Amino acid sequence: MAEEGLRSSGPFAPVDRMGAKGPAWLFVPGDQPERFAKAVAAADLAIIDLEDAVRAEDKAGAREALAAAELLDPRQICVRINGFGTDHIEADLALVRALGIGTVMLPMAESDQPFDSLDGLTVIALVETARGVMEAAHIAAHPHVSALALGSADLQLDLRGRSRPDSHARFDDLLGFARAQLLFAARAADIAVIDSVHIALDDAPGLAREAAVAAIYGFDGKLAIHPTQVQAVRTAFAPTPDELGWARTVVAEARSRSEGAFALDGELIDEVVIRRAEMLLRFTS
Repeated sequence: MAEEGLRSSGPFAPVDRMGAKGPAWLFVPGDQPERFAKAVAAADLAIIDLEDAVRAEDKAGAREALAAAELLDPRQICVRINGFGTDHIEADLALVRALGIGTVMLPMAESDQPFDSLDGLTVIALVETARGVMEAAHIAAHPHVSALALGSADLQLDLRGRSRPDSHARFDDLLGFARAQLLFAARAADIAVIDSVHIALDDAPGLAREAAVAAIYGFDGKLAIHPTQVQAVRTAFAPTPDELGWARTVVAEARSRSEGAFALDGELIDEVVIRRAEMLLRFTS
């Protein structure tokens, strides 16, 4: 289907806010439509990528592929558009609006960009520059932004970091700072926050460690670049059986008591602890 003939409404219904998507958000190249349905089936949110995953000469074709794709559940997809200042953003936005897709991921997000031009769309702001990290609070505060996501590869490039065999591990200290900036900004604005991809596909232990750190920090999920990474992300973010057992015991005991604080198995249980237990149990609801 040619871009000139895009319909004014389509099979996609706009999504107003991100909501609870689940922790595993999977990129799928926009010029490989045969993978769209597989990504939707595998992940909690499939991100159809019209930006980095598609060569400049193939971007028009990727838009045509998305326009011609079979019906997809709009609650399970978003489109990573090309960024402000590129030659492709207007065509990308025309496409998502014509198809009624409600959620977009904006790359290279910085606070002085014209977010108002994204009116009517739910925006995942992909923060992947030093300036974006330092401006995370301003980005998160914009009413169109419903989630922050961290882009570590472009951030390392923007920081002029070197790529060596052990550089990823050494870069973790700087990523820790960026994660903290985004986490505090997102929580202050009451929006979701998603950790960066783990680019080494053959490094399952490294992915598990990264996902566990993000979950412990309080992130809502992690970006993935291959379906094989999805389960590791879900496992890291899911409460363990021991955590769920503790949470059920705490909540049940709290309901049976009249006092505000009490001791349970050597632990002081007060309102904050009860709320933490309730938060864990919401993962199973």
